[in-house]
Amino acid sequence: MGTSDSEPLIRACWLSWLAVATVDQGEVAKALGLIDVRETTWADGVELIDEVAHDEEEPFSAVVVIPPRRGWTLVVGPYFGLPYPQQTAHVSELCRKLSERFGKAQLFFHSEQNDGEAWLIAERGRIIRCWISEYPELALGEPFGVERRLLDAYGITGKPEDLDPNSDLAGDWAATWGDCWATTVADESSIDPTAATAEAGSISKMWVAVAPAFA
Repeated sequence: MGTSDSEPLIRACWLSWLAVATVDQGEVAKALGLIDVRETTWADGVELIDEVAHDEEEPFSAVVVIPPRRGWTLVVGPYFGLPYPQQTAHVSELCRKLSERFGKAQLFFHSEQNDGEAWLIAERGRIIRCWISEYPELALGEPFGVERRLLDAYGITGKPEDLDPNSDLAGDWAATWGDCWATTVADESSIDPTAATAEAGSISKMWVAVAPAFA
């Protein structure tokens, strides 16, 4: 039986996710080494996404695999959070390796509290852009697409990581990151999960799984 578009949208105060350019959920789960994989309803999956985002004891354990759409499979959970120092290097390299296998892989972090935005875009084993607003020193590559257009609209001709943090331009941009949120970049580059709804008639289900620990 299909699900209804009236079911809840994906929301969390701090939302982290991985996007992989494939509709094969099983291959993504296998590549990530996910364990204890089980099906869940859309409503329960959405609720878990928000719960895990607020879990202070084990935030990097549970992940939710969203049914594929428009050629992409998304896996959601703080495990993929670029701004979390204990995760950054691991998930960045993981995303790069996934792009070798699947052609494209991306990481995103969006805060509804306006306290951080991040994305990493990888293609064919190469990171072409990484931006973490809280750690501009970790930026890689050149802004492109919607990020470049919004920077231009703010009069920023270079890269945000090169701005003097005490300048008016830096202050204007950081106030709302120029409306250049992770969801904005994801909507153009892959899938914005906050706009995703349960699709009536879909044969795929949400999955809940445990992400593997890493050294």
